[in-house]
Amino acid sequence: MANTHKTIVADIAGGTQPLTRDVGDNMTIQHIWSYYRWYPGLRDMINLEVDAIFCNGINEDEKIDHTRIIENKEALRWSLMAGYSVSVVDARNPDNPKVEAWHPYIDGIGYLYTKFSQKGNPLEITVYLNMNEAGGGTRSFDYAIPHYPCEVDADGEYITEKPIPGGYGFFSHRTQGNIKGVQGLPQYLHLLDAFAIQWDIIKAYAPYAEKQGMAFPVIGLERNDATNRANVKNQFASQPTTNRLLIIGNEDAVEWISPQAGAYDPFPMLQWLNTIVARASQMNKLMLEGDPAGYLSASETSINNWESKLVEKQAYWRTQFLGVWKALGGSDECNFQAPAKPTFISLMDGLKSMREAMMGLIEPQDIVDQMNVYLENNDQKIQLHALSREEILGNEEEENNGQQGQDSSSQDNG
Repeated sequence: MANTHKTIVADIAGGTQPLTRDVGDNMTIQHIWSYYRWYPGLRDMINLEVDAIFCNGINEDEKIDHTRIIENKEALRWSLMAGYSVSVVDARNPDNPKVEAWHPYIDGIGYLYTKFSQKGNPLEITVYLNMNEAGGGTRSFDYAIPHYPCEVDADGEYITEKPIPGGYGFFSHRTQGNIKGVQGLPQYLHLLDAFAIQWDIIKAYAPYAEKQGMAFPVIGLERNDATNRANVKNQFASQPTTNRLLIIGNEDAVEWISPQAGAYDPFPMLQWLNTIVARASQMNKLMLEGDPAGYLSASETSINNWESKLVEKQAYWRTQFLGVWKALGGSDECNFQAPAKPTFISLMDGLKSMREAMMGLIEPQDIVDQMNVYLENNDQKIQLHALSREEILGNEEEENNGQQGQDSSSQDNG
């Protein structure tokens, strides 16, 4: 029988009012989700790290297409935000394996761990769906998903890096730096209050910001009567629009005051919070896109340090995603691409410098061998081949003959 419930969309997904919480109070995943939705800067910082780790994709994109990588990025995004997430892989159809990222339980939607092994490793999750589109928010769904079948160790625990082909189930991901268990530590938990303070300052200050610079003159009159007041107003109104000058008596006083005179300036606090955020993230968009002129990259050393740290993060997250990649058809060598890739011009400049530095000192074949290693290290799937000494001498002789012919032609024309 067909479902006769009408589809109802009550409001924007996630458009509810942010949760109220005093700075320093206990925090739940609901608060983190609320901050991610509403507080400017937090989402951008998390997404920037996800983009940086996946910036050049993986080395087996011909086996694992871009749509699967997008789901991997979604799982990583939730791990950084909440500390943990899962990827559900369905490889029962080897020609079209699928992967779907799932987030922890929030607002009636998400998953909970519902079964564990003797050593505390998750064996089952239950996914819950309570969507406002289905029957006005009254319908809910839940279903259990087992752990993806993998080879087991001596204790019977799953070895997640060794999935069995053609299976169905979840892989669990978690961040570094937390006590043991399935839950990791949110990547930027220590910055959530900083973002909250920033947003509270902006909300409190914004209604008065436009009046901040609206200073006006206050005139103290020795004789504060109607006639004198009218005279001062007329004088003020008749002044030129620039370089205004108001002449009053020697005993009178005039000064400019502002509605915000004596109020605190929020910008030093906002700047301090921005500095805290910058120290923690150590990333910016210019560095991610290859321009070394970013605010945090004042030197080549800082760029190299940032790239080295990113390679460390990629090494950790590879351990979290390797089982997923292999279940989707990847090999044991599946890995992230390096975060820094030279442009084609820079690559060719490197080859040119290499040739100029070594030509005449070592055999041409050795130079070409070094060039091939250089290209391979930069993910260029091409192989160069050295000319023989006779071919090199023949080419040089042809060039010389051609040059002499051009010179003689120029003399004849002269």
